Amino acid sequence: MTVKDSGGLDWSADIPVRRREPWLALHTKMKEPIRAGALDAGKMPALQIPKDAAAIILVRPDTDPTNPEIFWARRSTKLAFLGGFYAFPGGQREPSDIEAPVRHCNDPETAAMISCGARELFEEVGVLLARGAQTLTIGQRASLLDDLESKRLAWPELLNLYGLHLDASDFTFVGRWVTPPFAPRRFDTWFFLADCPAKQQPRITEDSELESGEWIRAGDAYERWQRSEVIAVPPVLHALKTLAAGLTADLVERFLSVPQARREPTRRIEFYPNYICFPVRTPTKPPATHTNCYLVYTSREILVIDPGSPYEDEQLALADCVDDLISQGRTVREIILTHVHPDHVAGVDGLNEHFTQKHGAAVPVAAHRLTAESLKNQVSVNRFVEDDEVLKLNGEPAIRLRALYTPGHARGHFCFYDERTGALISGDNIVGFGSVLIDPPEGNMREYLDSLRTMRLLPNLSVLFGGHGPAVANPYEKIDEYISHRLQREELILAAVREGTSSPREIVERVYTDVSPKAHAMAARAVLAHLEKLEAEGLVLQTSEDAYRATGAAV
Repeated sequence: MTVKDSGGLDWSADIPVRRREPWLALHTKMKEPIRAGALDAGKMPALQIPKDAAAIILVRPDTDPTNPEIFWARRSTKLAFLGGFYAFPGGQREPSDIEAPVRHCNDPETAAMISCGARELFEEVGVLLARGAQTLTIGQRASLLDDLESKRLAWPELLNLYGLHLDASDFTFVGRWVTPPFAPRRFDTWFFLADCPAKQQPRITEDSELESGEWIRAGDAYERWQRSEVIAVPPVLHALKTLAAGLTADLVERFLSVPQARREPTRRIEFYPNYICFPVRTPTKPPATHTNCYLVYTSREILVIDPGSPYEDEQLALADCVDDLISQGRTVREIILTHVHPDHVAGVDGLNEHFTQKHGAAVPVAAHRLTAESLKNQVSVNRFVEDDEVLKLNGEPAIRLRALYTPGHARGHFCFYDERTGALISGDNIVGFGSVLIDPPEGNMREYLDSLRTMRLLPNLSVLFGGHGPAVANPYEKIDEYISHRLQREELILAAVREGTSSPREIVERVYTDVSPKAHAMAARAVLAHLEKLEAEGLVLQTSEDAYRATGAAV
């Protein structure tokens, strides 16, 4: 693979490092702290600090330069973070990465990140991008990998012991992407393009976080995403789209042409085509700091679901994104609310004020009848959404969202299911991270578990778009996990009551030993929801305002 940057510099493996100064200068500039920009620091919740990580986009030897083959993999569905997503091999930087020898690189941070990417590639798919590795047999490379995974040898020790070294000329820097602040784990990921050595074949190792992998033409991979067959994060989609245009002289320039490749966090996240997740900062319950607003669109219409931010800067950012869709010939059909909670509805009036001022009219607001009643004199709801109603958007592709009445987290809670793609907008019934609070009287544990079972029965479910955090690409496993977790808690709560613990506060101290004391007040509300369910089932009896006892009935 021979690649040149916009200045005509050759980026192939034998380039002298003195000619690579332009991208090293870019790295240095990108070390500066990410600025908050228009965010109101006084109102901004605490955000996770991104951790350094690296990923390798491996290019197949002798590939067609007009549509090159790259190696991508599906992350294990058992992973809590982005399980089931398609990605490139990579991972978090380790302290020893900086100690590995990297020739032709004078910048310690760049050297450490090259080392990080090379180590992760070796650990996950067994490809060793080190000079001298061409003399090793398959068995010797397997032995080295076993030494590394068993921790008999650290990465720098392994390279030195076998006379291997990394060379910066083998790694083409193609951007740094920062995970948006809505995620529980955030990374500042360096992406490198590299040729796969001719005598090495990537394979998923036993201890890898990946469950499968394959060589695929970049254009074919991107088309699979366009057909909603796979789910991936924005930097992966950007890489596929960029590479699908060919290994041209301006490849690096095209990779770096978007501000997100230079550490500007992504606002518009399209996990599936035509489903934009636009996280907005809200005063929501921790650990979340943002609420996901969804823009579902066709060639002609847009649905806005849960514009929840009360902050003017966030409302303007969302309005800009909607305006961009409108400028392409679309109209906003409705604003839909999944449920009543403030972090899902607080931006409705602000967005409609924008529509009135810029486009001449407000947009109708639709929600469940119970949601509308609770929002009376706060947010005007123009029509009621009914259970099993199908929202058909005009234009292409054909999008039909079936409204599913799923109470439990809130009385008037709706989810919206796209039977064609298997996508489910799950509101706050299932979220991308953390747990869902069931807080009586608005919350009802019995109804919540029934709603989870309703969602579990949906056919061909492929992805969950929750109210907080990233999309969930292992939907059935996640729903099963939610149900199992609630029932296990309930068993412990019932056992505690049978042994004489009576109040929600006392039950929390006994049962929620894995929860921080700071969260005990919220845990007590969840315990109350379980106690109300157990009382409805005849298993406990409320004896006073804050006390319960077991009835002696069998489970």
